[in-house]
Amino acid sequence: MEDVVYPDIVYGSLTSLYETLDTYSIVMLEKAILHRSLRNFFKSLAIFDAFHEPIASHPAVVLEHTWTLTAQYRFREARSIAVRGLSSSHAKRLGGDEHDAAIVLRALLAAMDALIEGLLSGCYESLEEIYAWLRNVPMTDFTDVQVWAVNLYYYLPTLLNAPAGSSPFRDIPCTPPTSSSLGISLLRNHLQQAGRLNEALFLLDTEVSLLPNKDAEIEAMESIRSACLEPSSQPLIYIQGAVALKLALLYAQLGDEESYREEMFNAAAALSEPKDSGLHSHLLRTDTWLARLELSRANGEGPGAEAWEAFGDYAAKVGDFRIEAEALSEALETMIRPGSEEEGDIEPENRERLRARLDGLYARLGSSFHRSRWDGVGGNG
Repeated sequence: MEDVVYPDIVYGSLTSLYETLDTYSIVMLEKAILHRSLRNFFKSLAIFDAFHEPIASHPAVVLEHTWTLTAQYRFREARSIAVRGLSSSHAKRLGGDEHDAAIVLRALLAAMDALIEGLLSGCYESLEEIYAWLRNVPMTDFTDVQVWAVNLYYYLPTLLNAPAGSSPFRDIPCTPPTSSSLGISLLRNHLQQAGRLNEALFLLDTEVSLLPNKDAEIEAMESIRSACLEPSSQPLIYIQGAVALKLALLYAQLGDEESYREEMFNAAAALSEPKDSGLHSHLLRTDTWLARLELSRANGEGPGAEAWEAFGDYAAKVGDFRIEAEALSEALETMIRPGSEEEGDIEPENRERLRARLDGLYARLGSSFHRSRWDGVGGNG
């Protein structure tokens, strides 16, 4: 294997697996991750689809490819990639971090089985496997692959309608008896203090979905942003912009228009790309649009079903099927909510049209169970 040359800025959070990739594959994988982070899914998946064997079955490529598809709600395709990764000839000779990656792949496969078919036995098995693997690992010794495992360890119980950290799903990393924080919160804080910001950001959405209130969510987001002050090979400007968007959406939901506008300014400053850069951030436009809708709702001004469906139309155009599904669900809920202003104005045919569109989307993506349960799982998109 040639000496590996890493890009100046690294967006991925599985760099321990890059050691068995060639430089060109690393560069292309990083481009795919960057496009996913900016919600440019068509470009991201075009890169993944262009990988040939054995690179296509390399653990880093398989995990990132699977994660990109799940970010779009393309669960059936994601499952296919995970199965391919586990059954490949590469997987049969894994060692070290690559062997650990197989545990993460099995957890992802268990999540896909739950989301597609409602099969939950794999979730229990993966929770037990991850807990046995990591329960005695000191926080300072966690690898990047193990961080991915922790993310899934806190997500899988949501498919079982069980709170994370509750028996038999005890915290990992193990928390001190005097601590009221979740293990995932302590790990995220440790990672950002150690300068492992991509991994900290990877945990953030899952962590935030488990926190007890908005104040705790704001504190977690502000904490990771404050860690972006030291020079780093990690994408500090992107992380600052991504966190600003998360804060803007949260403030919009709270109806705090002044804080919302401040964070939108911060996000635009960080994520707006020069016209000649070849990049376009659908992340910025999508989250800006969503935050405006949420702010209108918080202020009691709607939005109506047409506004949500228009948002869904845009998401479909750019291949952001997760956002399309969420927007169409909001549009349908607005139509059928008892006492809503639009309830008497919307023809039944329009409701049925929208319901058929949403059902068709879920069928095409391969989700027939827990349709919105991938919400809140982090990982750069």
